[in-house]
Amino acid sequence: MSGRALILNPMKRNLLLVLAFALLSDTAAFGQRAYESTLVNPSENLGEIYLDMPLLTLPAQMEAYKTTGGFFKSYLNPGMENSLAYSTDLYTAVHFGLKKALHFENSPFLTQFLSRMTISLFDVLYLQQPMGASWLHEEYHRAVMTKYGVNSYNEVLNPHFWSSSIAVSHEKDEDLARLCDQHHPDFVRLMSAGHEAVVDLSRNLQSNSFFYRQNLDNEVLYWMHGMQNLIYLMSCASGSGDKGMQERNKVETEVWMRDFTGMDMNAWIYELLEPDRPYATRGVHPSGVGINRYIMSDMIPEEGMKYLGKQALLDIFNFVSPMMVGFTRFRLAQTGQGDYYGNFAFRHYLTSFGDDVSLDLYLQAPWANLYTTLHSYNNYEHHFGGLEAGLVDYPLLGGKMQLGGTLMAWVQPKDQLFKTASGSFGGLVKTRVNYHSRIVDPYLEAGWKGKGWVAGNANLDKGFFLRAGLRWQIAR
Repeated sequence: MSGRALILNPMKRNLLLVLAFALLSDTAAFGQRAYESTLVNPSENLGEIYLDMPLLTLPAQMEAYKTTGGFFKSYLNPGMENSLAYSTDLYTAVHFGLKKALHFENSPFLTQFLSRMTISLFDVLYLQQPMGASWLHEEYHRAVMTKYGVNSYNEVLNPHFWSSSIAVSHEKDEDLARLCDQHHPDFVRLMSAGHEAVVDLSRNLQSNSFFYRQNLDNEVLYWMHGMQNLIYLMSCASGSGDKGMQERNKVETEVWMRDFTGMDMNAWIYELLEPDRPYATRGVHPSGVGINRYIMSDMIPEEGMKYLGKQALLDIFNFVSPMMVGFTRFRLAQTGQGDYYGNFAFRHYLTSFGDDVSLDLYLQAPWANLYTTLHSYNNYEHHFGGLEAGLVDYPLLGGKMQLGGTLMAWVQPKDQLFKTASGSFGGLVKTRVNYHSRIVDPYLEAGWKGKGWVAGNANLDKGFFLRAGLRWQIAR
């Protein structure tokens, strides 16, 4: 099902605690270290803390307006960019507030211990609540449907606590059939979008932590995100989610009650393997009403199940970064102009054609904040490549304005197909300008992308996009 609860087993939990206390015990010569770590040398300086309030997002908001039938209703379908901003804001604000509240001047260890425990408890308890990671997972699914006029309901908005599955419901079978039969790459992407959301959230938080020198104790959250996706992939690859879907089929006698897909990755590989298969061939729902939406593991060929197992192994890349264990930045060089800092993180995304294994490289120089991402795009048997480079908050006009941007170029499988050897070229250019003030920074972001998959952008076609909003600085 689209959202899944995450409970760390005792062995994993104890391992994390042992690692944390081992790092905390290394307290000698903090100031001389060539790295900054929220675990080894926690700082009272929490860095620059920003909250993003998007006001206008195009074309996503126009699509939401057409889907919901009203301007204010359109905000109920926030799309990928806005929902990512809201979830990032939530975790940033809560982690900041708890760390400020649980500060004891004469006891650094007690401060560190209590703040980490309280923040981690919040992250675990809030996983399936509005604007939490599960909510974001579902909103990424909904963003793809909204693009094609398919309205839906995110059931994270209903009371949940440790639910094994959460639905995105209220879709019509004919709308899903239209999306599948007429826009198949988007339909495949619909299935993988929840996994994409969780990777994007960790990426966003880690980027902010590096460039704004944030000291917010996000590490347990990063591990939860990684385990949430990995456990879900493993459940699909092993077929262990079938029983739950069979039970749901028994009680979901009306179409509006059903999730749009069931086990995400089962449907993802099912559609990847047969792009020309009509949606109606799934057959009739066991109740006799509507289409049988849920793909069980025995409906997937052996090659598909093996591919899911491979993706579960690749998902371990999402744990490979020093930031996962509190090392937020490393000093690369010291010069008369200032210090150079760097860090890195691997990512693994499921995509509309297969997967993307990428490497984020972060650099903070005295004169600029820069990042580069190396992309390895893969379908069933072929590999393609891409390069991404970005600039963050470059000061202009004496610091009154800040400039940012992203350039991307890629070769991805032609027509986003799973079994093609042919590639097609694409790219993206994006520019962002902030007016920098003491508290509120108005910003405008505009760009264009070619045909292809880009994480956090629901549009697989080419086109322009624009965002405007306010960035609130609540600490510096």
